[in-house]
Amino acid sequence: MAGGKYLTPTSVKAWQETPHLYERLARLTRSLYTFIAIPIQLPLIALDTLLNTRSYGRPSWSFGFRTLRLIGAHIIWAMNPGTRPSPDVLSDTARRAIPKLRSPCKAELVVVPAKEGVWYGDAVHESVEPRECPCFWMRRDDEMVNLAEDPRAVGERKVMIYFVGGGMVQGHPLESPLPWSMMEVTKMPIFGVNFRKAVTPEAAFPAALQDAVSAFYYLVDMGFRPENICMMGDSGGGGIVTTTILYLRAWRDRLVQPGSCILVSPFVDLVDDFHSDADALNLDILNPTMCSIAATQYTTNRPDLRSTLLSPGRGNLTAPYTLSGLPDMLLCYGDAEIFMPGIQKFFNAVLEEGNRVECHRGVDQVHVYPYYSKDRKPNGFYGRLNAFLDGEVRVGECRD
Repeated sequence: MAGGKYLTPTSVKAWQETPHLYERLARLTRSLYTFIAIPIQLPLIALDTLLNTRSYGRPSWSFGFRTLRLIGAHIIWAMNPGTRPSPDVLSDTARRAIPKLRSPCKAELVVVPAKEGVWYGDAVHESVEPRECPCFWMRRDDEMVNLAEDPRAVGERKVMIYFVGGGMVQGHPLESPLPWSMMEVTKMPIFGVNFRKAVTPEAAFPAALQDAVSAFYYLVDMGFRPENICMMGDSGGGGIVTTTILYLRAWRDRLVQPGSCILVSPFVDLVDDFHSDADALNLDILNPTMCSIAATQYTTNRPDLRSTLLSPGRGNLTAPYTLSGLPDMLLCYGDAEIFMPGIQKFFNAVLEEGNRVECHRGVDQVHVYPYYSKDRKPNGFYGRLNAFLDGEVRVGECRD
């Protein structure tokens, strides 16, 4: 869906100053447009599929996938005008809520206190204080051992810590399909972090970094060995994971690092205008408007870091940050998504520094394709999870 232009910080500020009612009316108008536009386009999608042309998708895409992708792109577009997400993402009630989960999915709330003695450099800001953070132990009840009943010592167990996508401005870890799908394969518990969303300056960077470090150290203080902790995130959450591992690496003489990380379509270039690939711009479910708004809001307190620490693939990192000596990394992205150029730059830069990075490029796939992928081939993203978590890294890029 080639909709939406890249907004400058000045344009984003203008959105922020509009009445909340205006944003709600914009969402309603876009939703009505979507309701009308999708049925009209169905014959065109059918013709596009029959002739195997590329107006609505890649040649490999079925009619059903082309239709679902278009619907998904329109829904995301309709629900994301403006700077304030429609659902409540800031209140303690919303952040601690456990939505209704389908069996066998189970979740338990844990409120993680702000860690003391771990804040240095860019993690410190006069208007953003480290605070307690709602997190959730996640498991599949019929397939995994309850944490309280696990006979193994905590130091012998492995765990993933998850940061949900949503452009750093929305999202709830329990509502994402990704961790549940990954647990189905790995049988490993996941600690979902409901980090502060960048809807206000007080919740913008470095708030999410503070929440991430506090949650990581909560697991360490529980007895999990750092090398047995895998940090995992998708989209904006993947960007937060990237910033966190860079921060922990920068202060390695005082802080510990996780053993590995998994990044699914990470938002690692907050400067790109996303217009370099016209095909991806037309086919992806994201658009430049929502991405530019999210990037601007996230960097409200530190616009100077937008092209450096928060866009690590651009090669502009300044001391004490470095791309060398990072944890093992499993990277995944689709070649029909607008984040692809930034992710490729990041992958190449990390690889050149001698890190162990396994990269899965989803052929004809859009943003966060593991959300919907049923592919469990041994060499695919899901098929490689257990081996990666056991320390086996196939360095380089492969195609899924």
